Amino acid sequence: MRWAGKSRPIFMEYVQMSKNLTSTSTDGLCPLTMAPIGQDVRLCKLCGGRRLAHRLAELGLTPGVCLRIVQDAGGPLLISVRDSRIALGRGIASKLQVEWGRGD
Repeated sequence: MRWAGKSRPIFMEYVQMSKNLTSTSTDGLCPLTMAPIGQDVRLCKLCGGRRLAHRLAELGLTPGVCLRIVQDAGGPLLISVRDSRIALGRGIASKLQVEWGRGD
């Protein structure tokens, strides 16, 4: 596979950060689809392949980032991350493991 620009370093950093954050403990993690609306959560783990990880990194969804569910009307989730709003389908959102309620 041929990498253009800075895509590969961003992806490799994403993979390494994900390993570092998830190597300590997986207690208290749940899918993004189960997180409460309006509360800040932290992205901890991605349960998907490298193509998904690469795409989410391009959107700014990297391990450790804080995000908030803005709207959950039964379809795609509307989330706020890094001063942007992104719509994520439920399939992708269910692959993102987050934690909340730690007072961060």
